[in-house]
Amino acid sequence: MKKFKLRRFASFVYVAVMAVLAFMYFTNDYGLVDIRKTAVIIGAGIDRTDDNMSVTAQVAVPNPSSGGGSTRYIEVEAEGPTVAAALNGINKKTGFYPKLVFCKLIVLGQSCSEGDILEVLDYFYRDDYTQLTPSVAMCEGSARSLLGSDMAFGNTATVSIERLLSDEAKRSGNVSVADLKDIGLLQSSPSAAFFMPFIRPKSSSAGGAEQPSSGDSAGSEGKQGEGESGGGGSEFLCDRTAVFTKGAFAGVLSEEDSMAFNLLKSDVRHVFVPCSDGEELYTLGLRSCSGSATAGEEGGRPVITLSFSAVAQLADTSVPSEASQKSEGEVPEGALRAGEAAVRGMFSSLLDALRAADCDVLGLKNGLYRFAPALYRKYGGSLLSSAEVVYNISLRSAG
Repeated sequence: MKKFKLRRFASFVYVAVMAVLAFMYFTNDYGLVDIRKTAVIIGAGIDRTDDNMSVTAQVAVPNPSSGGGSTRYIEVEAEGPTVAAALNGINKKTGFYPKLVFCKLIVLGQSCSEGDILEVLDYFYRDDYTQLTPSVAMCEGSARSLLGSDMAFGNTATVSIERLLSDEAKRSGNVSVADLKDIGLLQSSPSAAFFMPFIRPKSSSAGGAEQPSSGDSAGSEGKQGEGESGGGGSEFLCDRTAVFTKGAFAGVLSEEDSMAFNLLKSDVRHVFVPCSDGEELYTLGLRSCSGSATAGEEGGRPVITLSFSAVAQLADTSVPSEASQKSEGEVPEGALRAGEAAVRGMFSSLLDALRAADCDVLGLKNGLYRFAPALYRKYGGSLLSSAEVVYNISLRSAG
């Protein structure tokens, strides 16, 4: 009889607890902000203006479903002594509470290169509502102008740039993608060097390493867009890479040097490399790419070893070949040797640029610190400038 009463009491307690939990679930928002009072920031641009920080937020403002409209995108700009103060200024201007939990892109204007980049990004590491996954990039000119541009592809600048920084572009070796987590880990490593893609207008002239210029201070008062934009918008490229040492801007790698960097440090699946054997021009498609950059010691001297291997296919040539040769897929020996020479030239150019900038973005010191601490203590301070370079490059035909 007593056991039966205890069972009934336990059942009653169980039902009561479930009723209380259900009541709390359906009646409490647990501190969530009303969606009608929230401005969801999908992209943020930061510029330095004298002693202040200028933050331009690309905001998705939800429309009530009864209005029948789609989400509106606007650009709102505010200034303050810090990034946090500038974001608070956006709240004052709009009445919306800026939420960064959905922010996917952080663009730094070229004016940010004048100081420590980590001072600019510090807020995003401290904010509880910011993920470590937003992509970080630097742009030519001002971030405010970039986010306010009418894009040829996509309805917002953030969406268009995210497409340029996609995983597909990274796997093809065209873009050096980095997020907040990557930058934090690389900066705190023994190499103390990190990178991010450099965005520039398509009409910008090509060239090697660049120095920062004064950013364009023009901006927009804030616009809104719905649906896909029509043709004739701006086009941008992300095929260059900005590199930093101890938080300081060290330069911009050219397109060729950026591709060489990606071949060594990224998971590249398929890349096209033009080359020539002196008589014929080739374009090789390289698959199953494997690259690495390591440091060691040989004969009492420091040595940097740059290794790369891949399977090559003949994608194009300046001289037509027979149909049977095309179907077999065999790459001529001369084209393979020319491809290896082209890759070696790319690696040599990259290393020259990094030596000139004194930037160990390849993480050579990291490898010594982890696997050869004695060599790190011996050569860590002068590794880039004093080490010999050994190239191990091997291409094999797919046919």
